[in-house]
Amino acid sequence: MKKLMEGKGTVNLDVIASAQREFEGQIKLINAVVSAYGISSKNKRALTGLQRMNLMDDTTAVDLMLGDPEADKVKCPEQESLITRQECLDYSGAHPDCADCEIGIATKRKLLPEQF
Repeated sequence: MKKLMEGKGTVNLDVIASAQREFEGQIKLINAVVSAYGISSKNKRALTGLQRMNLMDDTTAVDLMLGDPEADKVKCPEQESLITRQECLDYSGAHPDCADCEIGIATKRKLLPEQF
């Protein structure tokens, strides 16, 4: 983007195509956030479902979980806050009351697939 915006040198179509793909991805993300907000504002049941899926609630932004799975944020029912999956794995290992937690089980499947 820097090369394109400075206007120095020749215009490289690969740079322009790459920038366009990046912007298209950002627009799709914004549209997903706006759609989720619109649905949740009209339907309380949809908001409850989004909360259960750890996508959105009254105090949380949307996390599409596209990056490193260890850094994904999940809503811990024990701590009643957002924590990373890595923190969830550490916490659940030291607390036996987390054995039946759906989020903990999903975290273990994602981060320790060879054991679960």
